[in-house]
Amino acid sequence: MDWEKFSFEYHLDQQGLFQDLISIEAYKEASLNLVFPQEWQSQLDRLNRIRAVHGTTAIEGNPLSEAEVAQQMEYLEQQTHNGDRETATKEQLQIRNAGEAQAWVRQRFLPNSPPVGLGDILTMHEMITRDSDTTNNIPGKFRNFPVTVGTEALGGVHRGAPHETLPRLMNEYINFINSRQLEGHHQVIRALLAHFFLVTIHPFGDGNGRVSRLVEAGILFQLGYNVHGFYGLSNYFYRHEQEYKSILQECRQSQPFDVTPFIRFGVAGFASELKGINNFVKAKLNRLVYRTMLVRAYNKKMGPRRRLLNQREYNLLNFLLSETEPSDPFSDIPSRRIELSELQEDRYVQSAYQNVTWRTFQRELIRLGELGFIRFIRDGAVQDWVVELDFEAISKY
Repeated sequence: MDWEKFSFEYHLDQQGLFQDLISIEAYKEASLNLVFPQEWQSQLDRLNRIRAVHGTTAIEGNPLSEAEVAQQMEYLEQQTHNGDRETATKEQLQIRNAGEAQAWVRQRFLPNSPPVGLGDILTMHEMITRDSDTTNNIPGKFRNFPVTVGTEALGGVHRGAPHETLPRLMNEYINFINSRQLEGHHQVIRALLAHFFLVTIHPFGDGNGRVSRLVEAGILFQLGYNVHGFYGLSNYFYRHEQEYKSILQECRQSQPFDVTPFIRFGVAGFASELKGINNFVKAKLNRLVYRTMLVRAYNKKMGPRRRLLNQREYNLLNFLLSETEPSDPFSDIPSRRIELSELQEDRYVQSAYQNVTWRTFQRELIRLGELGFIRFIRDGAVQDWVVELDFEAISKY
């Protein structure tokens, strides 16, 4: 790109965005109207913060798994209480820094707080790169050397703004992202444009991507789009990392920039993230109501000495309710499927049916399917029947 021709002008074709923007508003409204236990709120918030920190650091090459990121986030919480600060590897420090910066942004960008300022961006950078990114980087300071990033495999290399122009460009950037021009866009588009132009200017020696994604998340949080906790697009960008990086470069090929591909990519991603939040809440509610329904079904008398569910059947369904929790709580799939052979060999089932014949277990399992509490599906991938909960039972009993 030609920095002599640079301006904050851009082309954006909004056709094709409306369906995802409508979905975003619908998911947001649906979430706002839900009231659920504080325990769920805390769990959802924690999972989203872990996914965001893992995503934004993994994009930059941090090898720690999501489980290891969770451990470092727990360390941060403990440190807040006891004041200790243990030594850590560079990778662990990156996670802790990202977690601390995320917590700071969450407090700084509460709804109705002042708009993003240059001092905020410098603070984010200082927190994100403190101690962990020491090569050609000064935390909280603009770089004083030229920089080129990217690879031909990801659409080409990108040359950041000349370092002599950074103070001026960054002041212009702040004016731009807080301008009436951007206020006229949908809020998610506004946040994505802030991300795009900051990472394009590339004002720092290191941490530019992490700061850009955090600015984006802060704007979304401030404008009310982090409905149940603090989250953004970092996890989505990580899951589509190659596309994310190549689209950024694609949008910088001509000037004024055609930001349409990046905005479409980001809007679709945020709609997907909000859908995942709703999936989490829906799965929790379905399981809570299903459990209540089981109690009703167990207490329903079908005769002087017979209930709709006997004790073994009731216990088996409660067991399945616990065992079929989805491995991904944000997935479209509300119930993990259990292979029939796996279920038959389970310790609980072996113990629960040890005093009756094995045909009794099979007969009761089939009966639960006929009543609509569970369903059986032939899974060609594992060449076996699988069992899953049928939440339609909620409306039957």
